[in-house]
Amino acid sequence: MAKKGFKNFRDPVVYVLNQELRKRNLRNKVSIEPGWDGELIQYPIKLIRDSSKKVTKIIYATGEDQWFQELIRDGTSKIYQVKTTFPDSSTETIQVNRVSSLVDNLVEIEE
Repeated sequence: MAKKGFKNFRDPVVYVLNQELRKRNLRNKVSIEPGWDGELIQYPIKLIRDSSKKVTKIIYATGEDQWFQELIRDGTSKIYQVKTTFPDSSTETIQVNRVSSLVDNLVEIEE
């Protein structure tokens, strides 16, 4: 008979503890997965090439976290702009200034 009473006490306690653990676990998941926080995922990478085998676009990550960079080339096939599109669809363009085939400086272009 004592065994039956122990079981009756144990079942509600286990139920309440399981509910509390479920609530805490749910709360932890919400705080851990807030969405895009500005950190850009670097891998996996997919390179898109043109007919002359030069890279024109670099795609980083997959799914909702995907972002990419477009390499814009001039007539001599040298990169003169890099356009970055972030996961939230905002863009940033950087001008590459060269002096005798060497990169002199990088300037962000306001859009």
